[in-house]
Amino acid sequence: MKFIPLHTTNTAIVYKNSLFSMATLMVLFFITLSVMLPVLLVSLLSPYSGISESRVLYEQPQLQFTYQYIFVASTEPTGDNEPAETLVSCSSFGNLNARLQLYTNSCEASKYWTEDLDHDTITDRAHFQLQLNHLPARLLRFDLILFFEAQLQHKCPLSPPAVLAHQLILPQAPHMQMGSIQLKGELQLKQHVEFTCPFPGRNIKTHFRQIQLDPNNSYPNIEQYKMESLLSQVKANPAYFQLAIQESYFYPTAAHLDPGLNIELELDVFQVPARYHLSIWERLGQFWLYFASFFGISFYVMNKLKDFLFGRHIIRSWEVIPWKKLY
Repeated sequence: MKFIPLHTTNTAIVYKNSLFSMATLMVLFFITLSVMLPVLLVSLLSPYSGISESRVLYEQPQLQFTYQYIFVASTEPTGDNEPAETLVSCSSFGNLNARLQLYTNSCEASKYWTEDLDHDTITDRAHFQLQLNHLPARLLRFDLILFFEAQLQHKCPLSPPAVLAHQLILPQAPHMQMGSIQLKGELQLKQHVEFTCPFPGRNIKTHFRQIQLDPNNSYPNIEQYKMESLLSQVKANPAYFQLAIQESYFYPTAAHLDPGLNIELELDVFQVPARYHLSIWERLGQFWLYFASFFGISFYVMNKLKDFLFGRHIIRSWEVIPWKKLY
């Protein structure tokens, strides 16, 4: 038992001990208690000490436009004999344009450009502009859907779907036929569960369902291009990106100044909070930091208690008597 000291108090008496004596059991009990107390404290205080199974990390997604969009608008009736609203449609899908050929006469051009404000090769602001010409009547409402690819790369490459959609109903006063409409918004991450990345010992990664469209079908089902259908596919994912409009501006103009209508979206791409599931190694690292701080205190207190019990002879071992003193 010379590898387990009984106490650290200086004394002239030297003790020996057997394996199953009371002193040995008490020393082993104190050593076990000095280890188990920190474990118990960390387990009880973990909800308040920051030890959890997930972590929120902020990251700016890498955004790329796929040059696919859908624009569907409604205008006022053109005459008394036509009480129904008139449809205006523009898109980058050829088969959809073929189905809605009668309503695509007002589409003139679309434009997309980006800004890198801090020169880090990551898009900080994106612009999309749609130019309409010769609307049949004043605009009432429209649906705008833009298809992007966005990727998070902090712990592992993740690509949540990024179908940005917005429905705008124009107020009664600025019903417009000519001028410009400017929308300002930001990219947001909607997350239902934590992201999971592979780590040594487990090769599991969060997967996402891609949007199912059939652009090659010459007679497509128009329902698949509707906003409700597309968003229902997007929301059936662990996470997805969405568009949050912050400001809307309307600038009507006279017909002789600008005969068309420009719709522009300004999209800010900020850092988004993403929740990641911690691996077992990350949780062990967190646990060890808290355990070490509690273990130092626990080991000191148990040592003092052990010294007190042996120093006051409350617990005793056998005294080693040199053979010379026996004679």
